[in-house]
Amino acid sequence: MEATDLSVLLVDDDPHVHGIFELVMNHHRLPLAVARNAEEALNYLHTHAPDVVVLDIFLPGLDGYQALNRIRESALNPNCRVVATTAYYTNDTQQEILRRGFDGFLAKPFDTKNLVNYLLAVVNRS
Repeated sequence: MEATDLSVLLVDDDPHVHGIFELVMNHHRLPLAVARNAEEALNYLHTHAPDVVVLDIFLPGLDGYQALNRIRESALNPNCRVVATTAYYTNDTQQEILRRGFDGFLAKPFDTKNLVNYLLAVVNRS
C-alpha cells in the first residue's frame, strides 16, 4: 500500500490529539475519521473500512482493550490493523499491547514526522 491510499480512524477523547492527527493527515492529503470513544468507533466501523485504527487505551466507557475485541469482531475490513496509543506507559507497555492483539503501539506524544510511515509499515506487515 502507498501513502496516498492509507485511510485512518483515530479513536481518542483528547481534542489536542485530534488536531495533531488532522494536521499530519492533511499535510499528506490522507483521509482521517475521528471518533471520541469506542462506541462512536464501532458505529463508524459498521459502514466504513479504514486500513488502520489508532485506538487510545484510556477512553471513557469501553477502554481500548475492550474496544479491540469488539473491533476485531465487527470491522468490515478483516485486514484492518489496530494500533494502540497512550501517554501512560512503561518499558513493558509495548510488549503487553502486542500480547493483547494490537498490531502496533504509538507512544504519546507522537513523532509527527514518522507517523504516516509508521502507520504504513503496520498496514503493510503480513
